[in-house]
Amino acid sequence: MGKEFLNAEEASELLQINEKKLYKLAHDGDIPATKVTGKWLFPFDELVKFLNLSSLKNLKYRYKLTPSAGKLILMTGSDDPLLQLILGWFNKEYPEMLVFYSNVGSRKGLNILKNGLSHIALSHIYDPSEDSYNTEAVKKVDKNNNSFVVVNLFYRDLGFIYRDNKADSFREIADKKLKFINRPHNSGTRILADYILNREKLNPGNIAGYDKEVSTHLEIAEHIAEGKADIGIGNAFYVDLFGLNFDRVKTESFDMVLDKDFYFSEEYQCFLEFLNDETTKSSIDNFKGYSSENTGKIKI
Repeated sequence: MGKEFLNAEEASELLQINEKKLYKLAHDGDIPATKVTGKWLFPFDELVKFLNLSSLKNLKYRYKLTPSAGKLILMTGSDDPLLQLILGWFNKEYPEMLVFYSNVGSRKGLNILKNGLSHIALSHIYDPSEDSYNTEAVKKVDKNNNSFVVVNLFYRDLGFIYRDNKADSFREIADKKLKFINRPHNSGTRILADYILNREKLNPGNIAGYDKEVSTHLEIAEHIAEGKADIGIGNAFYVDLFGLNFDRVKTESFDMVLDKDFYFSEEYQCFLEFLNDETTKSSIDNFKGYSSENTGKIKI
């Protein structure tokens, strides 16, 4: 239009709404506008940006409602080495399906799911008040009254990993002056570590290396095997591979969190059928520290 500011008639035409609706949006602060000598004026460039952002937001929620135009499953959340193998097995058996996974940590994965940008969040957030996993964390992000379903993917053992310097607690780690290697704040493993540290009435400054973070369980094992750290908390997957030792702290529920609408989709039901296959469950059970006892079963 070539104008810096539009009057109400021009703005209504640009937005394709009537002036009454326009004034309400302006008054409520829902569109960019300013009032000068009793008249509303609308900055043209800002209105165009507003339209662009609105269209992207609409696309996001439209995507959430129709998540699989191309037989696609998007997963975000916690890191697990067996999960990556499972997805590889699934893609091999169902080549027409595409599954993409991003390791961002349990907590961030739930927020991404809440914002409609993934189909499944992978989570293992411990709730000490209930001695349970994920149910309380899901309630905190589920603002639509039970719009999410929590399904167990597998159980796995989490514990202290070390080579020569055994320790059964953070108190012992501090007393022996061992160097710890940690996981990021968004991860379920870090949430558990912080809980144990607090339970033992210690603070991070008592533990050498507590602020040193790596993104995966593989890196935990590598740092300990290479002597960059003495001990860390992780799962048992890489222990034998690197010749390390493992002392279990918790058997945790590693779960899938998904929208109820997606639960009934063709894509998820295909993945669920694959998980419930006895061959898949047997393969899960063959790995140290893993169990398929409740794989595929709904928790909430």
